[in-house]
Amino acid sequence: MTKRMSLEEFVNFARSASIKEVAAIPPELLPDDIPSEMIRRTTQPLRGVLEKVAFDIGARELRDQQLFAKMFGTTAASAVDMSKGNEAAIAHQQLQLKIQDITETLGAWRQRQITNYAMEMAIKPLRESVVQIHALRARLAHAILILADCLKDPPQFAEKIQKAHERLNSQARILDAALGEFHNLHLEISAAEMREKHLQIDASDGNKKEFFDQLLAAEAAVHNPASLASRLMPWAKNQQLEDSKERLNELHQRILGEDWVLSETQLMQWLDVLVDANLYAAGQSQLLEQARDDMHFLLIAFCEKQEAAARNVARNPFVQADPQQAIQFMLMSERMILDYFARKRAEISDWLGDAAAERLESLNQIEKQLIEEVRRKLNVTPHTS
Repeated sequence: MTKRMSLEEFVNFARSASIKEVAAIPPELLPDDIPSEMIRRTTQPLRGVLEKVAFDIGARELRDQQLFAKMFGTTAASAVDMSKGNEAAIAHQQLQLKIQDITETLGAWRQRQITNYAMEMAIKPLRESVVQIHALRARLAHAILILADCLKDPPQFAEKIQKAHERLNSQARILDAALGEFHNLHLEISAAEMREKHLQIDASDGNKKEFFDQLLAAEAAVHNPASLASRLMPWAKNQQLEDSKERLNELHQRILGEDWVLSETQLMQWLDVLVDANLYAAGQSQLLEQARDDMHFLLIAFCEKQEAAARNVARNPFVQADPQQAIQFMLMSERMILDYFARKRAEISDWLGDAAAERLESLNQIEKQLIEEVRRKLNVTPHTS
């Protein structure tokens, strides 16, 4: 197939050749497009020739599209059409505008004039945009895979497929840059939230020691033999037992529910931010290291709290519950992490297609580190499934 003229080559030829020679150029040699602005600025009679050239290009493209779709299928044809769009650039620009909209709020937060929670709420519109960017990135990944498959046995459309494939990869890099910008910012905010929770738990753990000491004393009062006075006054013994029961339940409630709260949902959201920052963001190594340390601490604290809660249920003789069932329900730390990474692997494969391999390797390393840290802190023996 004879190579088509570039737009620059066509313009140079049109300037030096006669109108008749321009009109005689075969359609298959014409460039991919003639800008409408160029046609509008051209005077007659050349303008009429350029209008015909533009029409011939459109007719040629329609024939090519029909033939291409017949040879490779409508999905491949749609992938080529997608490569000509500018959705990626628009999505990136919209995200940057939303980041600019919160510049003042971000500055106030960095000066500690607003809370971490308020800052997290302020970036909610950005998170919604990122969901759409990920969806667009997934469509690009699918289109890239389709055209890569077409390139394995390229016929007359080899150049067309190659150019479309390159344009799609360029758009994918634009979206990856956009995701990097967001995840850098989200990491900064979530790292502050994790640090705040870390400090809160440290303070709470200092107070819980007193509660446990009181719990041991209350348990001793229930189980120790009755005193001489209690034997002489049975009603006093009964009252003392009731008081001890009430105190035991009170202490159990304080230990289980009145110190600090960290939900599995919140923990998984922070883990997701940390993982995405590892996969997309750059230039945040120090912040990533701090956030990773805090995540390890919070995972261990969460798991230990669930285990402690289960064991407190098991040791409380006045709670009507199956202790073994409670312990089995609470001890799920490793499974929680494994389930999260299984979901994340599927997401990355959908988003990135054949470009996912490098990020999946990074994901495997993050998962391995977390699992090893949890096992080490909780002295968990690796199990086989």
